[in-house]
Amino acid sequence: MSEMSDRLLRGYQAQEKRFVERRFPLHFAPENPVIRELYSQSKGLRWNPVKDIAWNRLDPAAHDAPVREAARLVWSRRAWGVYPGLGESTSLLLRFCLESGSVGMDAKLLLSFRPAEEAKHLEACYLFADRLGGYEAEPGHEAIVRASNHPFAQMALDPDVPLEAFVAALGCLDDQLDLNLTLSHLQQSHGEVARQVLRLIAGDKQRHVLFAWALLADRLPRLAPERRPAVAAAVRDMLEGVILAGYRNTWLLPAGAGERLLAAEALVAERGLGASTAEQEQAVVRATLAQVRERLATWDIVLPHVTHPALGRA
Repeated sequence: MSEMSDRLLRGYQAQEKRFVERRFPLHFAPENPVIRELYSQSKGLRWNPVKDIAWNRLDPAAHDAPVREAARLVWSRRAWGVYPGLGESTSLLLRFCLESGSVGMDAKLLLSFRPAEEAKHLEACYLFADRLGGYEAEPGHEAIVRASNHPFAQMALDPDVPLEAFVAALGCLDDQLDLNLTLSHLQQSHGEVARQVLRLIAGDKQRHVLFAWALLADRLPRLAPERRPAVAAAVRDMLEGVILAGYRNTWLLPAGAGERLLAAEALVAERGLGASTAEQEQAVVRATLAQVRERLATWDIVLPHVTHPALGRA
């Protein structure tokens, strides 16, 4: 066994000893009406990425070769960004089950749906890319690989990280930015199939974001004072170490890493096939940071202003 594998195994074993599931009695009475309503919506608002999207109306021959190549790359990149959510959502569900015993059923029920919704988003992005020339399975540049890979699933299971810190960083900041970017792509698109896919994905993402804010509003006021600084630290680290490193936005990648993707996104945005220009995304990032900063300030959680060469002060 390698040193890294041995360290991971020992870490998981230590976590297992600290988490002891208390399963009974099971309580199904609603505890958080907002989250229970979001769960009810998840049960009813279901869609099939194969059957419920009008793929027959996406005609590759209607677009010249450079546009097809650009679109397949953009939608492949989107799939790379969706994939981590499968593990992150499942890990958060496990954390709830192991940490909260028989309470918190509303969150557990909702989180049981989220991996399936992430899987639909992943499949829809793959199918879009596939129909325009073929899904691209890997970024081809090490900087993009690094920007796309972060141990968020492990973070969700780390008992030293308050659950509220994970939800604030991943749900309230990153998921909010992801939703706002998706809505921007939808607004800029006029291709029928691109709009349909983005609209369906945005509907699910909106529930994910509302869940995060509702959960934080419920739990954060009850969090022990000595653990509250960890929430602010997690949000700051997400912003400075992940988002500003290009996790969501190609124009934030290191110089030389994203030129091919940037050109593809500009062309796809111009042709209305499901993207925004760099300038449009910059406006979305600035507005999202202001939005999240204001909401977190309600609980005295500070999201600092940052200055970045590609973004300015935000």
